[in-house]
Amino acid sequence: MKTRILTLCLGGLLLFSCDSKKGTPKYQEIEGVAGTVEYRVKYISTDTINLHSSIDSIVRTIDNSLSVYNEESIVSKINKGYVPIKADEHFKKVYTAAREIWKESGGKYDPTVGLLVKVWGFGREMVQPISKIPTDHEIDSLKQYVGFDKVQIGSDGYVKKEHQAIQVDLSSVVRGYTADVIGDYLQEKGINDYVVKVAGEIKVSGKNTVEGKPWVVNVIDPYELDSNYSEVTLKLTNEAVSTDENFRRVWIDGTGRRFVHIIDPSTGKPLESEMLSATVVTKSARESDSYATMFMLIGLEKSKEFLAKHPEIKALIIYSAEGNKAETYITENMKPLLVENKK
Repeated sequence: MKTRILTLCLGGLLLFSCDSKKGTPKYQEIEGVAGTVEYRVKYISTDTINLHSSIDSIVRTIDNSLSVYNEESIVSKINKGYVPIKADEHFKKVYTAAREIWKESGGKYDPTVGLLVKVWGFGREMVQPISKIPTDHEIDSLKQYVGFDKVQIGSDGYVKKEHQAIQVDLSSVVRGYTADVIGDYLQEKGINDYVVKVAGEIKVSGKNTVEGKPWVVNVIDPYELDSNYSEVTLKLTNEAVSTDENFRRVWIDGTGRRFVHIIDPSTGKPLESEMLSATVVTKSARESDSYATMFMLIGLEKSKEFLAKHPEIKALIIYSAEGNKAETYITENMKPLLVENKK
């Protein structure tokens, strides 16, 4: 089965100034890597003050709290067994958001599947294919350490785990949350027209006032099940968009069997589902980030049911139908955001 990497890219992100006169709104752009996180910020302002160090500091602070790839972060220390560890405000907010999604998903979304993720070769940013498939006994022995209800923040602010071996990974919320925090900072600075991208999570505010049009995000369909693919452009105003998928972080064994990075906590095994990708638009990047992951886990039909109950959420889901044909499900409220669809 052929795959094509799904990408989210910002339309027209080349940095340039539309006018050299002082006081004229201009594009400003900042990008960098802080800790383990890549980010890119584009905004429109009459003020040319450099915000790079401040934004870099925001990203680094959150990374020091919540990144599983940062050995000195709060979450890494918790995973190493250094408990109790006191949670900072970033950890508390992301933990609370993750618990909401955990409950809404009926436990399918579970940030404590870390040990299972590792045993299947997905514990690091670089996928590490394993030579021997874990046995059911090995999986069952690890499942006792899975369950988000086994991790609590006490009234004293300290994180407590029922067992030292439990691992916590809040990555499916952290990047979106970081984009929101950067957006809040820009708003505090009086900047209302911007696009923030943290990893693949995008937060948009206002519009492209230089060109007099909405900000746009291009979404490329991931699956090349035949020789065709489509590209759609979304116009966004005061919204965020995120995509989760099951084809980028994968490994294939000698028989051609594919193993994906999304682990089903109920089985302890990589997800086997018709879901290929879920692109979600909400008011906050934290929500779009976590809902995209949740939809991948609960599957197509339950995602449809959830979306029917939440008309404020917009979604475009790509799934594998009969004969491995890629099909698309799109909510009605997502359709007005489509600018173009070209083969």
